[in-house]
Amino acid sequence: MTDQIVTWVETLLTLPVFYPVLALLVILDSLLPLIPSEAVLTLAGSWSGARGVPDLFTVIQIAVAAAIIGDNVCYFLGTRLIRVVERVPDDSTRGRAVSWVRLNIRRSAGTTIIVARFIPWARWFMTIMLGSVRYPWRWFFLYDTIGVIIWAVQATLIGYLGGWVFSDYPLIGMAVGITLGTVVGLMIQRVQQHIFRKQARKEARKEAENQQRPPSP
Repeated sequence: MTDQIVTWVETLLTLPVFYPVLALLVILDSLLPLIPSEAVLTLAGSWSGARGVPDLFTVIQIAVAAAIIGDNVCYFLGTRLIRVVERVPDDSTRGRAVSWVRLNIRRSAGTTIIVARFIPWARWFMTIMLGSVRYPWRWFFLYDTIGVIIWAVQATLIGYLGGWVFSDYPLIGMAVGITLGTVVGLMIQRVQQHIFRKQARKEARKEAENQQRPPSP
């Protein structure tokens, strides 16, 4: 049974149509994040590490190009899709993602654009919200491209590492790669939250000090 699964996955990943399908999945994930495309990248990376196919650098290049296209289309549709964001219940998982985006955009839009790439629903909401308020496109494009490159390289290389370490057991390598990718994404989010909390405490201290100072004569 295991050998049949390995053969099926390897056949799928070596088909000529795999690269166009990968690009389509990444673009669709940018427009509506129902299937996290990073899982597909990690799968492709793990098989590349274990079996040498598909080509690692081609996967990364396609993922970067497709994600940039999808994000920018979503950005330009922001004014039409903002109503979807406004209807999200505040107490839902997606509502918390919207709150996270709103809070962090005010603190640092550039950092939020990069980090949100690792949080499927958050990056979707963020892109729509920035497009709806006409955030400068050139800055969005710059920060989004940086985030996309880091995201694609991280997801693919982590999968590659898992596949390379467990090259004799590619299914285990795939599982390890996907797990590592999830953990790294969560760690990036936690680090960003820690940095912003630190900044918020520093700003609060400054504001308290300013309030305690006696008025100038």
